[in-house]
Amino acid sequence: MSQQNLRRPAEVAARLGVSTSTLRRWSQRFSEYLSPEAGETAGSEDSNGAHRHYTDEDLTTLLTIKGLLAEGFTYQQVEQHLSALHSNHSETSSRSLVSAESSLPALAPAVSMLADTLHTVADGQQAILNAQQANRELMGVVVQDNFNIKEENTKLRDRMLELERTLAEMRRQEDAHRAQLESRMKAVESTLDRIADQLSSMQEQTSQRNRGLLGWLTGR
Repeated sequence: MSQQNLRRPAEVAARLGVSTSTLRRWSQRFSEYLSPEAGETAGSEDSNGAHRHYTDEDLTTLLTIKGLLAEGFTYQQVEQHLSALHSNHSETSSRSLVSAESSLPALAPAVSMLADTLHTVADGQQAILNAQQANRELMGVVVQDNFNIKEENTKLRDRMLELERTLAEMRRQEDAHRAQLESRMKAVESTLDRIADQLSSMQEQTSQRNRGLLGWLTGR
């Protein structure tokens, strides 16, 4: 591979949409499936991976790794997938090594375009995962809101029941007070009637005594 097709870690990390530390970790973990320039055998390097370089094929492999991890694959499952791809690729390469070497420079733009396409697909998958996460969070908010509404409805219903009980008790007390007043008024009326009868009887008796005294005095 010619030198102009090698990419620096910062460029590859930007293409992948990950940090350089994540790129370095993937490069070390999956070094078996990367070129020597990109793997952990690339020699000493500083914290930014200044001595690492990545081929277009490395970028394609890393995009595959990112896509598999985004889909929930474990590192071990990713290694198994890469091993299967590497095995198929090795068989194909062994059968067409001479023709591939002669046409490799012409294939470099196609490989780069494929890497960009895979990068776009990985970004799309990440966007879908982000949308799913946002939907889950929104659903959680809706469920919580429904729970809060139900709780508030329960409190409101309990309050209304309490008010109804209070009003019923107030009506009962009012009815009892009215009945008590009516009973007292009847008792007062009865007492007044008895007093009136007694006064009428006393007046009648007084009138009779007065007539008797007048008759005695006049001799009648």
